[in-house]
Amino acid sequence: MLWEALWRLVGLLTDAGPTAMLVGAASVAGVLLLTALAASALLDSRAVANPPVSRAEMRDRARRTGVPRHRDPDAPGRTRPRGPTWSFVAA
Repeated sequence: MLWEALWRLVGLLTDAGPTAMLVGAASVAGVLLLTALAASALLDSRAVANPPVSRAEMRDRARRTGVPRHRDPDAPGRTRPRGPTWSFVAA
């Protein structure tokens, strides 16, 4: 449907004189402007609906949902985590 409308617009602009081309360009610019305004209004409404969350609220939410706390293994005072070791088997 979009291609059909675009094809019709191109056909009208090629058949018409310079004034029709100006009207066509103005209508395309108007549609683009309305699209940009609608998109900005949509994004603004999403920002109002989802306010930023503080770190304390995020920690509390993670604690309630059961997400484990990840700690830095390279922090000072912590021993280095060891991976599984291979034991040699006598053949």
